[in-house]
Amino acid sequence: MPQDAAPVKVFRDYTQEELDWQYDHSKRFETGIFQEQRSAASRAAREKVRGLLDVAYGDHADEVVDIFPAEGADKAPVIVFFHGGAWTRGSKNGYSFPAAAFAPRGIGWVATEFTKVPQGTLSNQVRQNRDAVAWVYRNAETYGFDRDRIYIAGHSSGGHNCGMVLVTDWQAQYGLPKDLVKGAVAISGMYDLEAVYLSYRNRYLHLTDEEWRANSSILHIPKDYGPPLIIGCAEHDTAEFHRQPEEFLAAWKAAGHWGEWIELTDRHHFTGSMCYGEPEHPLFRKILEMIKG
Repeated sequence: MPQDAAPVKVFRDYTQEELDWQYDHSKRFETGIFQEQRSAASRAAREKVRGLLDVAYGDHADEVVDIFPAEGADKAPVIVFFHGGAWTRGSKNGYSFPAAAFAPRGIGWVATEFTKVPQGTLSNQVRQNRDAVAWVYRNAETYGFDRDRIYIAGHSSGGHNCGMVLVTDWQAQYGLPKDLVKGAVAISGMYDLEAVYLSYRNRYLHLTDEEWRANSSILHIPKDYGPPLIIGCAEHDTAEFHRQPEEFLAAWKAAGHWGEWIELTDRHHFTGSMCYGEPEHPLFRKILEMIKG
């Protein structure tokens, strides 16, 4: 490129290198350290609270959930959680730790598993998580849950899945009540996949133009019903991980739904997920307020 040529912008004001940096956490962190922290906390939680592990919600081997019933409560509210990992890695096994905080407070916790890319597609992953929530609704009584008090939550690519589950047409797709989900919590997620489609991530996602649009929850916000939403990111997330939830929240409110912003102070992309298991953290308190009124 000639010295006086302007840098090529591929998305908004980002060059390709700049856009890739926004979505590549490995450029800033040794991610394995934080995965081990979550895993250790989850192993400890599984020793403290009663759990039913690897319960099938579908026919594929990856279609299983870990279920942690609420303590001392029948017909309890339940949170269904979708883990992150850039859609390619991570596991429900690393997200048992919030159960140690929610179960003693009378709230059930269910962590989903699903097929990672490239073994499966992003669209299939979204379908699996929707199936998991529908399964929880249909089987709630078996595990002491109230099917009329199902909440969803996610972090990072799990935040993306949370957004897609949030905009599900439950009546049309599953023959279930349109208000099946009573509230949602999405942290550090992606809701408009155009930037992802144009970034290095599409080298492994292989999204087409049609697919990124189909999997962008901001393009599918329902008009007739939208449950309460808590959405945000870590203070030290990148600009794109701030923009994504900010724009989704604005669109959610514009559609006539209630939503609340939260920024996780002094956290970055990976330490932010730990807030789900910290009873004194503002995020945890806001979730309790949402569920218990």
